[in-house]
Amino acid sequence: MSDQPPDDVQSVHVSLDIPEEHRGGVWANFARVTHSPYEFTLDFARLDFATAPDMQGVVVARVNLSPMLVTQLIRALETNWQSYASRAIRADVPGPEQR
Repeated sequence: MSDQPPDDVQSVHVSLDIPEEHRGGVWANFARVTHSPYEFTLDFARLDFATAPDMQGVVVARVNLSPMLVTQLIRALETNWQSYASRAIRADVPGPEQR
């Protein structure tokens, strides 16, 4: 048996236990992405637009990811966005490329 993760993680059933204190999630209206040669860091923050132009914000979650997980996350976001957009965005509303 290999210790390597499968190439197609989508084919694996993953069960997640979300602790009670995290089930409500957090609200973020801003994200910053940084990286090093070894990892990506996603900072999710809540900005207070009332403090413009020097907006103040607070980081509500920081997540460090491997480059492999970043590619899987991008793929999952694209798939989920397409599914969402096909139901939520009216077909008769022109997109940016149609204006």
